[in-house]
Amino acid sequence: MESLEDTLRYPMEDDDWTVTVLIGGVLSLLAFLLVPGILVYGYLVQAVRERADGATEPPAFEDWGELLVDGLKAWVIGIVYMLVPLVVFGVTVGGSLFAMATGTRAGAGAGLAGLFGGLAISFVLSLVFGYVATAAIIHFACTGEFGAGFDFGTLRKLVLSPEYATPWLVSIALFIAVNVVVNLLNVIPFLGSLLAVILSPFATFYVLVVATDLWAGGYNAALDERDEPESVGTATA
Repeated sequence: MESLEDTLRYPMEDDDWTVTVLIGGVLSLLAFLLVPGILVYGYLVQAVRERADGATEPPAFEDWGELLVDGLKAWVIGIVYMLVPLVVFGVTVGGSLFAMATGTRAGAGAGLAGLFGGLAISFVLSLVFGYVATAAIIHFACTGEFGAGFDFGTLRKLVLSPEYATPWLVSIALFIAVNVVVNLLNVIPFLGSLLAVILSPFATFYVLVVATDLWAGGYNAALDERDEPESVGTATA
C-alpha cells in the first residue's frame, strides 16, 4: 500500500481535480434526488476500475450515460447486500415501538430493551454487510460484469484477505476523521452549521476518491490477478 501522504494527494493528480471535486460535491449534495447520487456511484465505479487497471490519476466526469448505468448497477448491488440489516432493523425496532405503544410498564421495558438491542444488532450487521457490499461493488467495477457482484467464491477470498481489509479500514478511518473535522465547524457561532452543511459533501467526495485508490490497490493485492497500480508517489514498504 502507498504511503498515506501519497494516497491523500491522489485526487490532486488530475490537473482539473478542483472541477471534479466541485461536480462530485454538488452531486453528493443533491443525492437525495437519487439520480445525482447514482451518478456519484457511477463515477466511483469508473475511478476504481481505472485505478485497478493502472491509471495514475482519477477520471473526469465524462460520458454521463455510462456513469448512470454503472451507478445504477452498483446501487442495486449495494441494496441487495444491505437488505438483511434493513430487514432486521425494521423488525426489531418496529416490534419494540409496538411493544412500547401498548402503554403497559412491562411493554415499555421490553420495548426499550428491544429497541437498544435492535439498534445494536442492526449497527453490527450494517458494518458487516456494508464491508461485503463494498467488496462486491469493487469486484463489479474491476470486472465490468454485474454478476461479479455476486461471485461469492471470489468475494470470500477478497473479504477475508488482510490486503483488502486494511485499506478498507483506513478508508473508514478517513471518513470518520473528515466528519469529525467538518462537524467541529458547528462551534463557530452563526455560520458554523451552514459551513458544515456546505463543505461536508465536497470533503466527503474528496475522501471517496481517496478511497478508490485504497480499494483498487487492496483489490489487486488480495486477488493477485492484476499488476499493482503504479504508485502516484514514492511507495513505502
